[in-house]
Amino acid sequence: MRTGIDWASGQTEDADRLAAAIIAGFLIARLLFACLIGPGIDESYTLAIARDLSLSYFDHPPLHQWIAHFAALTLGEGVATRLPFIVLFAATGWILFRLTRDLFGPRAATIALFSLNVAPFFFASAGTWVVPDGPLLFGVAVAGWALSRLFFLSSPDRSSVWGLWLLAGVGLGVAGLSKYSAALSAAGLTAFVLMAPKQRRWLAHPAPYVAAAVALAMTAPVFVWNAEHGWASFQFQGARGAPGGGLRPIQVSAMALGEIAYLLPWIFGPLVAGLAAAWRRRADERRLFLLCLALPPIVVFTITPLWGARGLPQWTMSGWFFAFPLMGAWLDERAIDVHALRRWAFISSGTLAAVAVVPVLQSLTGWLTPLAPIQRGVADPTLEALDWRGLRKAPAFNPSPAFVVSAKWSDAGKIALALGPDIPVFVISGDPRGWAFVRGGGALLGRDGVLVVRTADLPDALSAARPAFQSLGEPRSWTLTRNGYREIELALVPVKGLTRELPIPYPVAPH
Repeated sequence: MRTGIDWASGQTEDADRLAAAIIAGFLIARLLFACLIGPGIDESYTLAIARDLSLSYFDHPPLHQWIAHFAALTLGEGVATRLPFIVLFAATGWILFRLTRDLFGPRAATIALFSLNVAPFFFASAGTWVVPDGPLLFGVAVAGWALSRLFFLSSPDRSSVWGLWLLAGVGLGVAGLSKYSAALSAAGLTAFVLMAPKQRRWLAHPAPYVAAAVALAMTAPVFVWNAEHGWASFQFQGARGAPGGGLRPIQVSAMALGEIAYLLPWIFGPLVAGLAAAWRRRADERRLFLLCLALPPIVVFTITPLWGARGLPQWTMSGWFFAFPLMGAWLDERAIDVHALRRWAFISSGTLAAVAVVPVLQSLTGWLTPLAPIQRGVADPTLEALDWRGLRKAPAFNPSPAFVVSAKWSDAGKIALALGPDIPVFVISGDPRGWAFVRGGGALLGRDGVLVVRTADLPDALSAARPAFQSLGEPRSWTLTRNGYREIELALVPVKGLTRELPIPYPVAPH
């Protein structure tokens, strides 16, 4: 990582310029990446569900759906809706840099910033895609930066104390509007105040309690929506951590391997080393502060699959986010030669480029498809980014039907984006996710529509759909292609005489 900075002299202005260059460079790379690869399943689902503005939503709190809603109104549904998320992560990177610089110096901050941006998860998912992780990280970064200034810099005056606590409350409110895991960050901050001898004085100050009230007030829409919908979202997410009978160490191993893959092994190793070094020196309240923010999500979500449902590596990433400053401090204290850092930066950048370019080319052209010895379409994750707009050309959509039904929540998002907002889409299955809470279609009773389903799922889909219609027509095949290759086989079934109101209510026992 070529810097040209005399780190020993503490030239923070030069470090700031370098940090701005890193952020700008990765911002441009993310914009290019965003333009080249289409919306995945989760993004398509989010954009479709976000067409209806709501207090909250089934899978997550509402912030990223709110952003997606207004971005789609302004920029259209598609990859352009990623722009606010890319800009937001650029701001998050700058906040992380300032936090690390204030605590450990400019060299540690630059290492942390570059490492964050070059880690695949933070480059793509949190930094580019229409998912809740980007707003979550922005919120916890704001809260962490505000409180680090309050706890560790020169004694602030009364107005600054209130301002920083309130800013932390707003940051936690933003995080709470993004993902339920924000509660672990709030718990970590509370644990730090209780554990750090110099910070216990805040327990007698009114500002932290007002900040907590601000955060709770900001997240009120989540509680109101859940109260109005039988606490469906809380039940769904809570069920993932419920004991399922027996221990599953293989799931924990898979979770850990997923985290390593999301971060790259040669970044994961220094991150763990930074955490371990900080643990040994936890009497240093700066390190204890970051440990309290990092460890709760990492530990809780890594070990929960031992007894609960299979976890997803991205659940831990709000914790790993706060490990980057500790990694920067650890590498800085080891006085790693700048040439070694530069080689490490080139390797990391090259790996990230390969990780990004190969899927982009495959998603656009399918060039690996004829070379793969496996059944086409089964194990190709880039098919998630395949544009389904070819569905519009099917005879079943000329003229347009009154509505479309799908048998899978994941397919419904792709169908909805392909057909546009003028044709309502619903899901008929035992696991409809957020489709059970979209705007109702009572006026559609008695009208005709089309069932769109993958050919392999047709028997189950017909069984699920039959009670909702007077009759079902004969299925017709339709194929979605990529660069001339037949990729996704669909069955389009005319459904006549809707007999029940859509959407169908969510099952009492969430899946």
